[in-house]
This record gives sequence, C-alpha cells and structure tokens, in this order.
Amino acid sequence: MAVRRVDPLNRRELARFARLERELVGNHPRYVSELDADVRRYLAGRSVFTRGLDTALFVASDATGRDVARCAATVNPRFNDYHDERSGSVGWFAAASQKGEQVREMLAAAEEWLAERGMERALAPFNGSALLGLGLRVDAYDEDPMFPLHWTPPYYPHELERAGYEPAYPYWEYWIDFSSERYKEASRLALANPAATVRPIDLKRWDEELALFVELFNEGFAEEWQFHPYTLDEFRELYGPSKRILDPDQVLFAEVDGEPAGLCSGFPDWTPHFRRFGGKVGPRKVLRLLRTAKKYDRAGLVLIAVRPQFKGKGVAQALAAMLFRHYEKRRLPGAFYYLVNDANERSRRFAESFGGEGRISYVVYEKKLAE
Repeated sequence: MAVRRVDPLNRRELARFARLERELVGNHPRYVSELDADVRRYLAGRSVFTRGLDTALFVASDATGRDVARCAATVNPRFNDYHDERSGSVGWFAAASQKGEQVREMLAAAEEWLAERGMERALAPFNGSALLGLGLRVDAYDEDPMFPLHWTPPYYPHELERAGYEPAYPYWEYWIDFSSERYKEASRLALANPAATVRPIDLKRWDEELALFVELFNEGFAEEWQFHPYTLDEFRELYGPSKRILDPDQVLFAEVDGEPAGLCSGFPDWTPHFRRFGGKVGPRKVLRLLRTAKKYDRAGLVLIAVRPQFKGKGVAQALAAMLFRHYEKRRLPGAFYYLVNDANERSRRFAESFGGEGRISYVVYEKKLAE
C-alpha cells in the first residue's frame, strides 16, 4: 500500500489522475464523468479559477499496485481572505469500494500537506472553488443527478466519516410540481402584479450582460459560506462554452425602476449528453450536443440572486415565476430548485412558498486539522 504525489505538469500522470474516477466507479449506470480535458486544465493551473490556488494531487494504491483512490488538496487564498479563516479543501475525490484503509492514508497525506501550510480545517469534497464542484450525494442514489451535479457512490460519505470528517454543510434539493395548488397560486400572484420587470439575457450583448450577471451574482451570494467574489474572466470561462446552446429564457434579469435588482438562471438537464461523452468530447459529439441540447425533459432553477436592498420585495418571486412559466410552456410537469444551503432559511422558505418538496441531497464535510 502506498500514497504518492502526482505531478500536475506531467501530462501522462495528470491524464491518469483525471480518468481514475471513471475507471473506479464508472460502471454504475447513474455515473456521469466530468470531461478529462476540464479536470486537467483545472489541476494544471491553466484555468482562471485555479491559477492562484496552491494544490497537491495524491493517489493511493493497494498491495497489488492498483490505483484505488485520488484527491486534490487545495488552498484558496481568495476564499480564506474573504472569510478571514484558514480552511483548506480536499476535492476531486474518488475511491474504489472497500478500500477504506487506502482512502484514510491518502486523506491523511492531504491533511498533513494542508496543515503544513497553516490550514486549520479541511472541507471535503470541495474543489477549491464552489463553482468547480462541492458536496457528496447522500440520497437518491438510484436517481440521475440534475446537471451540473454529479452522482457519487453511497460509500463515499462513510469513507469520509471513518477518516474523521463530519457533516457540516447540507444542501437541499426541491421539486416544484406545476400541478399543485400552492404552486399555481404563488405563480399567479407573482405574475399578476410583478415586483420587477423581468427580461431574458440579450446574447447580442454578451460581454455586457455577463458583466452584469457577475455583479449581481457576487452581491446576491455574498453571505453564503462557500462564496468568495468571482471575476468576469471566471464566468467567461464557465459560461462561454455553452453560449451557442444557451436558451435566453433560462437566464433572466430583474429590474426595478430601471435599476438591475436580481437575476436567476435555470439549466436544462444535460446529464444524458455528458454521460454519453464518457469524459471525452470531440467534433462529432459537439455537433450532436448542438443539435439536441434544447431537447430535454427535466430542468431546474440553479441560482437566484437579489441585491440586498431589493430582498423581501417580491423580486425573487417574479424571477422564479417567469422561469417556471417558461418550463410550463415546454410542458414540463415541474422543475427542480437546487442546491439550497441548509443555513439559508430565506431561500428554503422561498422554495416552499412555490410548493417545493425538499430533501437534503448533498453534503460538504469538514475536519479540524491538528495544530
């Protein structure tokens, strides 16, 4: 049994690291692989998200020499400066079943690396930036995850808990049934006398609109534990590849007396498309996605942000009702509202006001590190 560091500048080793999760758990029908090229770019520091991060990659092997687990330990100075804390993260976590001893040894190596850099706790799984991924699935393992979330095996939480991690940040996922009376009434009230003017994103003014998106996002999410301010370049990298298939009616801005007040963004469920990619994408797969991306049978509201001075005035209701009405027109039976931080009681009550039925579906764990 051994734990080794992986050099992110070694293309062969990094490629092996990127595809390892797929080799370990990819035979499950609910599994959806991330794109290998994206993982390599993030971990090699070629992404605007990761250029300022300090990262170490670890892989554990068993007695036969087979690689059975991987993770990345990361220090994000922007996150720590914003929250005035010393937290590290353990992300890109993957492990084979019944390899607890190897997993614990690997995590111990990652934790030691974080502690040497003065970190006082580790968050897991957390990919260094919330927009790159966080949380383990803790429910509904027999269901497909909603894009852009991922399926993870039911033994992952147990492996973290055996290594001394504790559930710290639960996330809720809500289902909103468009046929329910509570939804119908909430939607009717929000649309009959809207508190804001709601409009779709103007793709012809992409740069200007994306800059507004970032501004509203940063203001609206400023109090969330996983947040730190993001840059326009980061959102260009995140949303740029999907511009050609983006449905403008799923990215909405709210204005009050001509002043930008909030935004919301929905996503169609592209999980089936990314499952077919199998971690690799080429010209033929891209063309297929361009042809089929606007065909979907599930969708949801993935983020909603309202400026502090407009909160509690019905702006969020106007945005959500308009997005849900779009999904109704597409004859969807309902929509998801996800992921909602357990500590965000306002957002949870908001989901329930539309008749949302919720469950905790993802959790981020933490562990205090030895001084």
